[in-house]
Amino acid sequence: MKRLILPLVLLGWAMAVSPAQAQFGRRASFADLGSVSVQVSPKEARPGETVQVKLTVSPVKGAWTYPVHPKDRGQAAVTSINWKTTKPGDLIFVGGITDPPGAKTKPRNEKDPSEGTDEYYPHAVEWMLNAVVSPMASPGAKEVPLTGTSVQICGNLNGRDVCIPSSRKDIPPIAFTVLDKPAVSVDPQYAPLVDKLLNRSSPPSPPSPPSSVQPGAVATAPTAKPEIKEIKADHHTKAAIPVAEYQKQLDDIAATIDTSDLEAAAKSQKSGGLLAFLITAATWGLVSLVTPCVFPMIPITISIFLKQSNQSRLQTIKLASVYCLTIILVLGVSAIALLKVFVDLSVNPWMNLFLGGLFVFFALSLFGMYDISLPNSLLKFTQTKQGAGGIVGTVFGALAFTIVSFTCVAPFLGGFAGMAASGNFSTWELVLGGLSFATAFAFPFFLLALFPGLLKSLPRSGGWLDSVKVVMGFLEIAAALKFLRTAEIGWSAPTDYFTYDLVLGGWVAILFATGLYLLNAFRLPHDEERPNIGVPRLGFALAFLGLAVYLAPALLKTSEGKSQRPEGVVFAWVDAFLLPDAAVDFGVDLHAAMDRARAANRPVFIDFTGQQCTNCRYNERNVFTQPQIWTLMEPYERVSLDAQKEVPAQIYLEPPQQEDRMEEAQINMEFKRQLTGNAQLPLYVILIPQEGGRWKARVYDEGKINNVERFKKFLTENLKK
Repeated sequence: MKRLILPLVLLGWAMAVSPAQAQFGRRASFADLGSVSVQVSPKEARPGETVQVKLTVSPVKGAWTYPVHPKDRGQAAVTSINWKTTKPGDLIFVGGITDPPGAKTKPRNEKDPSEGTDEYYPHAVEWMLNAVVSPMASPGAKEVPLTGTSVQICGNLNGRDVCIPSSRKDIPPIAFTVLDKPAVSVDPQYAPLVDKLLNRSSPPSPPSPPSSVQPGAVATAPTAKPEIKEIKADHHTKAAIPVAEYQKQLDDIAATIDTSDLEAAAKSQKSGGLLAFLITAATWGLVSLVTPCVFPMIPITISIFLKQSNQSRLQTIKLASVYCLTIILVLGVSAIALLKVFVDLSVNPWMNLFLGGLFVFFALSLFGMYDISLPNSLLKFTQTKQGAGGIVGTVFGALAFTIVSFTCVAPFLGGFAGMAASGNFSTWELVLGGLSFATAFAFPFFLLALFPGLLKSLPRSGGWLDSVKVVMGFLEIAAALKFLRTAEIGWSAPTDYFTYDLVLGGWVAILFATGLYLLNAFRLPHDEERPNIGVPRLGFALAFLGLAVYLAPALLKTSEGKSQRPEGVVFAWVDAFLLPDAAVDFGVDLHAAMDRARAANRPVFIDFTGQQCTNCRYNERNVFTQPQIWTLMEPYERVSLDAQKEVPAQIYLEPPQQEDRMEEAQINMEFKRQLTGNAQLPLYVILIPQEGGRWKARVYDEGKINNVERFKKFLTENLKK
């Protein structure tokens, strides 16, 4: 077996360091089905001159792509070209997009023609659009990325039809040169749009007669200040204002918002996940039974019932009921207390530091370094009371068992407690969740007391429980790393010690170690000699090693310095759970964003988020970055409001004191509740401008976005209003 260790490690590392082969086999790419090219004519132009941009999509033989504006608006497969200019850059796009002729049609569903037809291009297709070189563009070579473009090509690969959307690297930028020559007059048909965009990006200033202005004064003022206002103050950072003034600012905004449409959504969201919450709680309660602190006690406890009852079925039922009710009461109260305060505990850095240390303490005990037991005085007291028998003895026996088993139960209790942080559940719903966990945990004791013959079907305690202990210890070390990272984020972000890469590297190492342990590559002090392993143990070992290999490429960087992202929902969950930096860059000043939106008559997208919000990171990195979603979001003014513990210091030009940033986050939280009646994070609200300075509010009632098509519909519908 030892001879297998080195080949296994080398095999795992070789698979991890291969950026293109991280999964077992090569994934199909966009380039397998076609390519995209971008050309501009003329390639060299003066500021103010109009150029023509040509986007060419070339499917391979047998493949096809789709139009931008199909005749049937119900067609889901389209090419998305959204080059509408919202702020001036080196190029200002003008005019619209027209699909070229030559599109073919086919039934959407050959078995049901009533569903309509899809349009597609089985050949290379070109889209043309005009653009004006900004009169403010500096001379030199330029590259303008086409961030609003998403192309989908479909075709047959390896005997099956697949459709692959383009990524950013598949769409080349527009490459051209701005000549070092005087600007020309903008084409009259495009001049109003260009002037409007340039004026909107510039800070207001009183008009002055041209003759009274010194040469050069006009040229320097508009070019220095707009960049600070547009990029820094209004978007990525903002100026700090007194907390009282910020409170009044949000109160004034709230007074202009019509929230009548949010009431039904808030009510449905409050109760929509209750069933899933209760089922999750009960599931974790049942899983807790198969732990080394609990499982060996099941037959011992049942035998005590049978002896004390003198084989009287009625007495057995009574003692089992008392035993189970005691467990439900003690464990249920603990669960309810944890659920009730979990929202605050989950973001408190000191509490996360404590939990990290506690899980390390539990893990070392599970590894066999020491045993955790009740204090001798309490242990003697409970044993004395338990030895008295009867109901009193049963109560104390259940109490002692619950306390001792908490070492193994606590991680599973926290497994579903995180759902309470969504803020979707009322007090009585949290009570039901805690009781559901405790009841599922206690019920098997009652069932086996009624039917003691079932004990024979239980697997015997033995070496396999020692293996469960060690595996649980590894998992608790992994959880401790997450808690310690969360604690450091609460004190300073970005982190210096428990960085995302360090914690992910720790997880990969833990998964490798767990897999090797299950293969008997090494043993711990309490392990028995095991010359061979069973098939289930081998399966678990391969699962841990496979997961380690799967995650390992994320530790490596591309040539651009970015982390690689393994495909699949598993990495998406791990990535979000470890709280990476946000993958999207929204604005941070709601007041300024609403001013811009009102001037341009377009809606505002508010992202209520938090630095320690797992679902926030999941949505930002796996939903918002999808080309079609990002294209739909571009017409919105986008703002992030931190509504968790404190507003990050890095968003301010000059950060205020931590107390002020914490109070501002509390104001954001109250503003969210005032609008929606919902404490959920993340929460997405769209504000649509109305007549008379009013705004209409819409809310998306899904925290973690599981239904991407529904979120896409939410963005599309509210963009049209």
